[in-house]
Amino acid sequence: MNGDALRLITRVWQPLGIRELFNGDPNSAVDHSAYVDYYVKQWQLMMAGYNSSQCPTTSTSVDEMLGLIQQIHAGRTQVEVVAQLQEKGGDYTLAHPVAENSINLALRLVSMMKFGTARRQIMPRRCLAWEHGSLKEYLASYFGKQPALSCDRVRLPKSFQAWSIERIGGIDICFTDNLADHLLLVEDDSKLLIFHHVSFLEYQQDINSVIFPDGLVSETLRTVALLLPEAQFGRRARGPGGKWLRQKRQKEVGDCVLDARLAHCGNLQTEERQIEHFTYWRDRLAILKQAYDDATPRTLSQWWHDRRNGVQWYTFWVAILVLILTAFLGLVQCVESALQVYKAYFPS
Repeated sequence: MNGDALRLITRVWQPLGIRELFNGDPNSAVDHSAYVDYYVKQWQLMMAGYNSSQCPTTSTSVDEMLGLIQQIHAGRTQVEVVAQLQEKGGDYTLAHPVAENSINLALRLVSMMKFGTARRQIMPRRCLAWEHGSLKEYLASYFGKQPALSCDRVRLPKSFQAWSIERIGGIDICFTDNLADHLLLVEDDSKLLIFHHVSFLEYQQDINSVIFPDGLVSETLRTVALLLPEAQFGRRARGPGGKWLRQKRQKEVGDCVLDARLAHCGNLQTEERQIEHFTYWRDRLAILKQAYDDATPRTLSQWWHDRRNGVQWYTFWVAILVLILTAFLGLVQCVESALQVYKAYFPS
């Protein structure tokens, strides 16, 4: 199964034409392990509960899946893709399980989004359904470019990053394989989903977005750089951000393989942090920032790390210091009084 995934990667995504990746690293730094893990899971998910005649293409027929992906890349509609299946000798219709499962699997592999409802699928209501036009036209209407802002400029501060959002804002950071769930707050705004397949996005950027709307891929990479700046979270980072991400990687073991390129998307300059520069993910960033700004520290650890309001931070810790000194001096006075009473009854 892993060999099939690597074969598909070799045929569809390689070789990279660009000399440098998004952050300036050589293209040899791209890692395939996360996508291989995704490929295996999606294949097993789409086959679960179906008999052999209803399964997508078998693991020995990767060429069939590659053919579907190439047609999707070519801008074919769903009807045209099914017609191509029929030309190959299959009596397929859009409602036929083989055609439906094969196309949905190809869509999942090519876009890393949940197309079609698989049996035992978690939260099937969030699955997408491609019905009309080419895939690129469908995704352009799904994501929708947001109009320019007419209000005052809003800058996302440097403290607005994954580590502080979790440790200070109390919002748990979870990584997702579904691009459609990127920057989505779930479970009553207690969890934030971040799409971690940076290597996949690098490939999409190289092939000039044959399926994604113009600018979506580069903007997604910029949101990853915003929340996981390389200076604080990269492999050479020695601060709390790097330690936090290493702990996250260890925690995710068994659930999913995190992309090795995560936190290697460079760093955004001040001007690039203006929220008006984000046209696809702006609404979700605005909602996330509002949830982060409204969060109040609940533990001493959160109070210590929360320096969004410098005056409030100093006031709180000066009050804590005064309280500790007062308690200490009170304790000293009590001990001194006890010694005086003891000496009064038992003079030396």
